[in-house]
Amino acid sequence: MMHYTPTSPTVSVLMMTHDAGKTVRRAVESLQNQTFRNFELVVVDAGSDDTTLRLLDALAERDLRVVVVRADELGRQEALSLALDRARGSWVLVMDADGWAEPSLLTDLVKSAEEHDLDLAVGGFSVSVSSAGPRVSELAASSEPLIYPTQQDFRAAAWQLFASGQLLPASAKLFSRARIDEWGVRFDPEALTDHAFVMGYLREVQRVGVMGGVGYHLSRSSAPALSAGGGSARVRLLEEEHANLLALYHAWGLDGDVASMEMLQNRHLERLVACIEDVCGWGSPLSASEQRHLVSQMIGTESAQLALSVAHPQGSEARALLVPLRAHNVALVCVQARLVSLLRRGSMARIVPDAFV
Repeated sequence: MMHYTPTSPTVSVLMMTHDAGKTVRRAVESLQNQTFRNFELVVVDAGSDDTTLRLLDALAERDLRVVVVRADELGRQEALSLALDRARGSWVLVMDADGWAEPSLLTDLVKSAEEHDLDLAVGGFSVSVSSAGPRVSELAASSEPLIYPTQQDFRAAAWQLFASGQLLPASAKLFSRARIDEWGVRFDPEALTDHAFVMGYLREVQRVGVMGGVGYHLSRSSAPALSAGGGSARVRLLEEEHANLLALYHAWGLDGDVASMEMLQNRHLERLVACIEDVCGWGSPLSASEQRHLVSQMIGTESAQLALSVAHPQGSEARALLVPLRAHNVALVCVQARLVSLLRRGSMARIVPDAFV
Protein backbone atom coordinates (compact mmCIF):
# COMPACT_ATOMS: atom_id res chain seq x y z
CA MET A 1 0.00 0.00 0.00
CA MET A 2 1.32 3.46 -0.90
CA HIS A 3 1.52 5.82 2.06
CA TYR A 4 0.82 9.53 1.89
CA THR A 5 3.56 12.13 1.99
CA PRO A 6 3.14 14.43 5.00
CA THR A 7 3.57 18.05 3.91
CA SER A 8 4.18 19.05 7.53
CA PRO A 9 5.35 15.96 9.43
CA THR A 10 5.02 16.17 13.18
CA VAL A 11 8.06 13.95 13.79
CA SER A 12 11.25 13.63 11.79
CA VAL A 13 13.02 10.33 12.43
CA LEU A 14 16.76 10.45 11.71
CA MET A 15 18.70 7.32 10.80
CA MET A 16 22.23 6.56 9.63
CA THR A 17 22.94 3.31 7.80
CA HIS A 18 26.12 1.56 6.72
CA ASP A 19 26.04 -2.08 5.65
CA ALA A 20 22.90 -2.63 7.71
CA GLY A 21 21.23 -5.04 5.31
CA LYS A 22 20.52 -7.59 8.04
CA THR A 23 18.59 -5.21 10.30
CA VAL A 24 17.37 -2.12 8.45
CA ARG A 25 14.13 -3.63 7.11
CA ARG A 26 12.95 -4.46 10.63
CA ALA A 27 13.87 -0.94 11.79
CA VAL A 28 11.93 0.79 9.02
CA GLU A 29 8.95 -1.53 9.19
CA SER A 30 8.66 -0.91 12.93
CA LEU A 31 8.17 2.76 12.05
CA GLN A 32 5.68 1.98 9.31
CA ASN A 33 3.67 -0.01 11.86
CA GLN A 34 3.42 2.93 14.26
CA THR A 35 -0.04 3.98 15.41
CA PHE A 36 1.17 7.56 14.90
CA ARG A 37 1.24 8.14 11.15
CA ASN A 38 2.37 11.73 10.60
CA PHE A 39 6.12 11.28 10.50
CA GLU A 40 8.98 11.25 8.00
CA LEU A 41 12.05 9.06 8.07
CA VAL A 42 15.25 10.63 6.77
CA VAL A 43 17.88 7.94 6.20
CA VAL A 44 21.45 8.87 5.33
CA ASP A 45 23.39 5.94 3.95
CA ALA A 46 27.11 6.26 4.47
CA GLY A 47 28.47 4.30 1.52
CA SER A 48 26.96 0.85 2.10
CA ASP A 49 28.36 -1.99 0.02
CA ASP A 50 25.77 -4.62 0.93
CA THR A 51 22.00 -4.82 0.31
CA THR A 52 21.14 -1.81 2.48
CA LEU A 53 20.46 0.68 -0.33
CA ARG A 54 18.44 -1.80 -2.36
CA LEU A 55 16.23 -2.50 0.65
CA LEU A 56 15.86 1.19 1.47
CA ASP A 57 14.98 2.10 -2.12
CA ALA A 58 12.28 -0.58 -2.20
CA LEU A 59 10.84 0.66 1.09
CA ALA A 60 10.96 4.31 -0.04
CA GLU A 61 9.25 3.48 -3.34
CA ARG A 62 6.22 2.15 -1.48
CA ASP A 63 6.23 4.68 1.34
CA LEU A 64 6.80 8.32 0.43
CA ARG A 65 7.46 9.16 4.07
CA VAL A 66 10.85 7.46 3.69
CA VAL A 67 13.58 9.72 2.28
CA VAL A 68 16.92 8.12 1.39
CA VAL A 69 20.02 10.31 1.14
CA ARG A 70 23.12 8.76 -0.42
CA ALA A 71 26.44 9.95 0.95
CA ASP A 72 30.04 8.92 0.73
CA GLU A 73 31.58 7.15 3.68
CA LEU A 74 31.20 9.39 6.69
CA GLY A 75 30.79 9.00 10.43
CA ARG A 76 27.56 8.57 12.32
CA GLN A 77 27.54 12.12 13.68
CA GLU A 78 28.07 13.64 10.23
CA ALA A 79 25.31 11.44 8.81
CA LEU A 80 22.85 12.40 11.55
CA SER A 81 23.75 16.06 11.07
CA LEU A 82 22.96 15.74 7.36
CA ALA A 83 19.65 14.03 8.21
CA LEU A 84 18.82 16.83 10.66
CA ASP A 85 19.43 19.43 7.96
CA ARG A 86 16.87 17.65 5.74
CA ALA A 87 14.30 17.15 8.51
CA ARG A 88 11.04 19.14 8.49
CA GLY A 89 9.26 17.92 11.61
CA SER A 90 8.45 19.81 14.80
CA TRP A 91 9.97 16.95 16.78
CA VAL A 92 13.12 14.92 16.15
CA LEU A 93 13.74 11.29 17.07
CA VAL A 94 16.92 9.30 16.40
CA MET A 95 16.44 5.72 15.20
CA ASP A 96 19.19 3.10 14.87
CA ALA A 97 19.52 0.78 11.91
CA ASP A 98 19.78 -2.12 14.37
CA GLY A 99 16.85 -0.97 16.48
CA TRP A 100 13.09 -1.33 16.33
CA ALA A 101 10.19 0.43 17.99
CA GLU A 102 7.03 -0.80 19.66
CA PRO A 103 3.93 0.31 17.67
CA SER A 104 2.90 2.93 20.23
CA LEU A 105 6.32 4.58 20.72
CA LEU A 106 5.67 7.73 18.67
CA THR A 107 2.09 8.07 19.90
CA ASP A 108 3.17 7.88 23.53
CA LEU A 109 6.08 10.30 23.13
CA VAL A 110 4.16 12.89 21.10
CA LYS A 111 1.10 12.73 23.36
CA SER A 112 3.18 13.32 26.48
CA ALA A 113 5.26 16.07 24.85
CA GLU A 114 2.22 18.00 23.64
CA GLU A 115 0.01 17.48 26.70
CA HIS A 116 2.72 18.63 29.12
CA ASP A 117 4.40 21.21 26.87
CA LEU A 118 7.73 19.40 27.12
CA ASP A 119 11.10 20.22 25.61
CA LEU A 120 12.17 16.59 25.89
CA ALA A 121 10.27 13.30 26.14
CA VAL A 122 12.40 10.38 27.32
CA GLY A 123 11.40 6.81 26.49
CA GLY A 124 12.61 3.53 27.94
CA PHE A 125 14.75 1.17 25.89
CA SER A 126 16.35 -2.25 26.03
CA VAL A 127 19.63 -3.53 24.60
CA SER A 128 20.33 -7.15 23.74
CA VAL A 129 24.09 -7.52 24.05
CA SER A 130 25.79 -10.54 22.47
CA SER A 131 29.32 -11.55 23.36
CA ALA A 132 31.76 -13.94 21.68
CA GLY A 133 29.93 -16.88 23.23
CA PRO A 134 26.34 -18.00 22.64
CA ARG A 135 24.82 -16.10 25.54
CA VAL A 136 22.86 -12.88 25.01
CA SER A 137 22.33 -10.47 27.89
CA GLU A 138 19.37 -8.11 28.10
CA LEU A 139 19.96 -4.68 29.58
CA ALA A 140 17.04 -2.29 30.11
CA ALA A 141 16.78 1.40 30.97
CA SER A 142 13.30 2.49 31.99
CA SER A 143 11.42 4.06 34.88
CA GLU A 144 8.00 4.98 36.13
CA PRO A 145 6.28 7.85 34.28
CA LEU A 146 7.54 11.19 35.57
CA ILE A 147 7.06 14.83 34.61
CA TYR A 148 9.61 17.42 35.67
CA PRO A 149 7.69 20.71 35.36
CA THR A 150 10.66 22.99 35.95
CA GLN A 151 14.31 23.08 35.02
CA GLN A 152 15.27 22.94 38.69
CA ASP A 153 13.19 19.81 39.27
CA PHE A 154 14.80 18.03 36.34
CA ARG A 155 18.37 18.97 37.16
CA ALA A 156 18.05 17.89 40.77
CA ALA A 157 16.81 14.44 39.73
CA ALA A 158 18.83 13.93 36.53
CA TRP A 159 21.53 11.94 38.32
CA GLN A 160 19.10 9.04 38.72
CA LEU A 161 18.44 8.92 34.97
CA PHE A 162 22.15 9.11 34.23
CA ALA A 163 22.82 6.31 36.73
CA SER A 164 20.25 4.01 35.08
CA GLY A 165 21.65 4.69 31.61
CA GLN A 166 18.36 6.11 30.32
CA LEU A 167 19.33 9.73 29.77
CA LEU A 168 22.46 9.86 27.56
CA PRO A 169 21.53 7.89 24.39
CA ALA A 170 19.81 9.93 21.66
CA SER A 171 17.57 6.96 20.83
CA ALA A 172 14.03 6.66 22.24
CA LYS A 173 13.78 10.41 22.86
CA LEU A 174 11.72 13.19 21.33
CA PHE A 175 13.63 16.47 20.92
CA SER A 176 11.96 19.78 20.07
CA ARG A 177 13.26 21.03 16.72
CA ALA A 178 12.57 24.62 17.80
CA ARG A 179 14.79 24.13 20.86
CA ILE A 180 17.52 22.42 18.82
CA ASP A 181 17.71 25.48 16.58
CA GLU A 182 17.27 28.01 19.38
CA TRP A 183 20.11 26.50 21.43
CA GLY A 184 22.34 25.76 18.43
CA VAL A 185 22.61 22.05 19.24
CA ARG A 186 24.15 19.91 16.52
CA PHE A 187 25.75 16.51 16.11
CA ASP A 188 29.48 16.92 16.58
CA PRO A 189 31.54 15.21 13.82
CA GLU A 190 34.45 14.94 16.26
CA ALA A 191 32.37 13.06 18.85
CA LEU A 192 32.47 9.27 19.03
CA THR A 193 28.86 8.86 20.25
CA ASP A 194 25.50 10.64 20.20
CA HIS A 195 25.97 11.47 23.88
CA ALA A 196 27.59 14.84 23.07
CA PHE A 197 24.46 15.92 21.16
CA VAL A 198 22.25 14.92 24.07
CA MET A 199 24.41 16.73 26.62
CA GLY A 200 24.31 19.86 24.46
CA TYR A 201 20.52 19.69 24.51
CA LEU A 202 20.31 18.94 28.23
CA ARG A 203 22.39 22.01 29.02
CA GLU A 204 19.40 24.32 28.51
CA VAL A 205 16.42 21.98 28.65
CA GLN A 206 13.50 23.12 30.82
CA ARG A 207 10.52 20.75 30.91
CA VAL A 208 11.23 17.02 30.70
CA GLY A 209 8.95 14.00 30.79
CA VAL A 210 9.91 10.34 31.22
CA MET A 211 7.69 7.65 29.74
CA GLY A 212 7.01 4.45 31.64
CA GLY A 213 8.02 1.07 30.24
CA VAL A 214 10.19 0.10 27.28
CA GLY A 215 9.21 1.22 23.79
CA TYR A 216 12.46 0.82 21.88
CA HIS A 217 14.86 -2.10 21.42
CA LEU A 218 18.38 -2.53 20.09
CA SER A 219 20.66 -5.46 19.37
CA ARG A 220 24.32 -4.75 20.00
CA SER A 221 27.56 -6.66 20.25
CA SER A 222 29.83 -6.38 23.24
CA ALA A 223 33.04 -4.43 22.77
CA PRO A 224 34.86 -5.53 19.59
CA ALA A 225 38.24 -7.17 19.71
CA LEU A 226 40.84 -4.70 20.89
CA SER A 227 44.01 -3.55 19.27
CA ALA A 228 46.40 -1.29 21.08
CA GLY A 229 45.05 1.64 19.05
CA GLY A 230 41.46 0.64 19.77
CA GLY A 231 42.21 0.50 23.47
CA SER A 232 43.63 4.03 23.37
CA ALA A 233 40.49 5.27 21.61
CA ARG A 234 38.38 3.72 24.34
CA VAL A 235 40.43 5.49 27.00
CA ARG A 236 39.89 8.77 25.19
CA LEU A 237 36.14 8.18 24.97
CA LEU A 238 35.98 7.36 28.67
CA GLU A 239 37.86 10.51 29.64
CA GLU A 240 36.00 12.81 27.24
CA GLU A 241 32.56 11.68 28.32
CA HIS A 242 33.37 12.04 32.01
CA ALA A 243 34.79 15.54 31.42
CA ASN A 244 31.70 16.52 29.43
CA LEU A 245 29.38 15.31 32.18
CA LEU A 246 31.33 17.26 34.79
CA ALA A 247 31.13 20.34 32.56
CA LEU A 248 27.37 19.88 32.21
CA TYR A 249 26.88 19.74 35.96
CA HIS A 250 29.14 22.77 36.37
CA ALA A 251 26.98 24.67 33.86
CA TRP A 252 23.93 23.65 35.89
CA GLY A 253 25.57 24.95 39.07
CA LEU A 254 25.39 21.49 40.65
CA ASP A 255 29.07 20.58 40.88
CA GLY A 256 28.66 20.73 44.66
CA ASP A 257 25.63 18.43 44.75
CA VAL A 258 26.60 15.32 46.69
CA ALA A 259 24.24 12.83 45.00
CA SER A 260 25.14 14.02 41.51
CA MET A 261 28.89 13.99 42.10
CA GLU A 262 28.76 10.55 43.70
CA MET A 263 26.89 9.25 40.65
CA LEU A 264 29.46 10.72 38.27
CA GLN A 265 32.45 9.27 40.13
CA ASN A 266 30.83 5.84 40.53
CA ARG A 267 29.88 5.87 36.86
CA HIS A 268 33.42 6.75 35.82
CA LEU A 269 34.94 4.01 37.96
CA GLU A 270 32.49 1.34 36.76
CA ARG A 271 33.30 2.16 33.14
CA LEU A 272 37.00 2.29 33.87
CA VAL A 273 36.83 -1.22 35.30
CA ALA A 274 34.80 -2.46 32.32
CA CYS A 275 37.50 -1.10 29.97
CA ILE A 276 40.24 -2.75 32.03
CA GLU A 277 38.45 -6.07 31.81
CA ASP A 278 38.16 -5.68 28.02
CA VAL A 279 41.90 -5.06 27.88
CA CYS A 280 43.07 -7.76 30.31
CA GLY A 281 40.21 -10.24 30.44
CA TRP A 282 39.80 -13.68 28.95
CA GLY A 283 40.29 -13.67 25.17
CA SER A 284 42.06 -10.31 24.94
CA PRO A 285 44.27 -10.25 21.82
CA LEU A 286 46.75 -7.87 23.43
CA SER A 287 50.12 -8.96 24.73
CA ALA A 288 50.87 -8.68 28.44
CA SER A 289 53.02 -5.61 27.88
CA GLU A 290 50.30 -3.93 25.78
CA GLN A 291 47.76 -4.69 28.49
CA ARG A 292 49.92 -3.16 31.21
CA HIS A 293 50.62 -0.09 29.08
CA LEU A 294 46.93 0.58 28.45
CA VAL A 295 45.91 -0.06 32.04
CA SER A 296 48.63 2.30 33.24
CA GLN A 297 47.21 4.94 30.89
CA MET A 298 43.68 4.36 32.15
CA ILE A 299 44.37 4.56 35.86
CA GLY A 300 47.04 7.25 35.70
CA THR A 301 44.75 10.13 34.75
CA GLU A 302 43.62 12.74 37.26
CA SER A 303 39.97 11.82 36.74
CA ALA A 304 40.66 8.13 37.37
CA GLN A 305 42.64 8.89 40.52
CA LEU A 306 39.85 11.10 41.85
CA ALA A 307 37.21 8.47 41.12
CA LEU A 308 39.31 5.81 42.82
CA SER A 309 39.70 7.94 45.93
CA VAL A 310 36.04 8.84 46.43
CA ALA A 311 33.81 6.39 44.54
CA HIS A 312 31.80 3.60 46.16
CA PRO A 313 31.13 1.21 43.27
CA GLN A 314 28.12 -1.09 43.37
CA GLY A 315 29.38 -3.70 40.93
CA SER A 316 31.30 -6.70 42.26
CA GLU A 317 33.86 -6.39 39.43
CA ALA A 318 34.78 -2.84 40.45
CA ARG A 319 34.91 -3.75 44.13
CA ALA A 320 37.19 -6.71 43.38
CA LEU A 321 39.71 -4.45 41.65
CA LEU A 322 39.50 -1.50 44.01
CA VAL A 323 42.51 -2.31 46.24
CA PRO A 324 45.09 -2.88 43.46
CA LEU A 325 43.68 0.05 41.53
CA ARG A 326 44.11 2.41 44.46
CA ALA A 327 47.64 1.10 44.96
CA HIS A 328 48.35 1.67 41.23
CA ASN A 329 49.60 -1.90 41.03
CA VAL A 330 49.20 -2.35 37.29
CA ALA A 331 50.41 -5.96 37.15
CA LEU A 332 48.03 -7.05 39.92
CA VAL A 333 45.15 -5.13 38.33
CA CYS A 334 45.70 -7.09 35.09
CA VAL A 335 45.87 -10.42 36.92
CA GLN A 336 42.77 -9.64 38.97
CA ALA A 337 40.82 -8.47 35.90
CA ARG A 338 41.66 -11.71 34.09
CA LEU A 339 40.52 -13.72 37.10
CA VAL A 340 37.24 -11.81 37.32
CA SER A 341 36.74 -12.37 33.60
CA LEU A 342 37.34 -16.12 33.98
CA LEU A 343 34.91 -16.39 36.89
CA ARG A 344 32.05 -14.80 35.04
CA ARG A 345 32.66 -16.16 31.53
CA GLY A 346 29.46 -16.15 29.49
CA SER A 347 27.78 -13.40 31.50
CA MET A 348 27.88 -9.62 31.26
CA ALA A 349 29.68 -7.32 33.65
CA ARG A 350 27.54 -5.02 35.76
CA ILE A 351 27.31 -2.00 33.46
CA VAL A 352 24.42 0.26 32.48
CA PRO A 353 22.89 0.17 28.98
CA ASP A 354 24.19 3.51 27.71
CA ALA A 355 27.69 1.98 27.47
CA PHE A 356 26.37 0.11 24.40
CA VAL A 357 24.19 2.87 22.87
